[in-house]
Amino acid sequence: MDPIAPRDQLRGRETRQRVIDAATDEFAEYGVAGARINRIAGTAKASKERIYAWFGDKDSLFGHVMQNGLDTLADAVPIDVDLVEYTLRLYDYFARDESAQRIAVWAWLHDSATAGAFSSSRTRGYSHKLDVIRQAQGEGLADRAWRPEELLALLLAVAVNWHRSPAELRAIDPSGFHADAVAQRDSVRQAARRLVVPPETDVTVPRPIGFG
Repeated sequence: MDPIAPRDQLRGRETRQRVIDAATDEFAEYGVAGARINRIAGTAKASKERIYAWFGDKDSLFGHVMQNGLDTLADAVPIDVDLVEYTLRLYDYFARDESAQRIAVWAWLHDSATAGAFSSSRTRGYSHKLDVIRQAQGEGLADRAWRPEELLALLLAVAVNWHRSPAELRAIDPSGFHADAVAQRDSVRQAARRLVVPPETDVTVPRPIGFG
């Protein structure tokens, strides 16, 4: 068999990247259930057969998109023991990239029904984040009352709260959501501080359960 020419290799890499880009847009718009390989293939100018050969089924392709997004996020917003500033940088990242917001939300919805079905590589980044939170707690920089998983989940929710807030709240007070971006960002900082900063005493701060 003849070796693959460098030009063909380059074209293959370019096509593969177009598929990833098209799939990212498709999943951001429609989620996993609503996404269609036909549309991805048309946008990427690639055959469905090639997409299936490269990535497998639609869920596997979504896994590749998620891994690509997680890697990009980890590079753009690396975690450190200053968890309040980390939450703010997450907020800024999602504010700049609405597609990343939507992909994350679709992933949370989709993966909650298929827990454990995604590849272990998708959990490595979160394991690292939990290690950093444990370090912050060990150094007295974060409240030890939280389990690391609890604290990370809550900080992620705080980071996207303005972007993913219910439409009903926006309808009731549109000015509160759009008038002052500085105030919105400051509210994220204050919420993160209340979660992260250890209390001045050893008294456990009561936490509400559920909604209402």
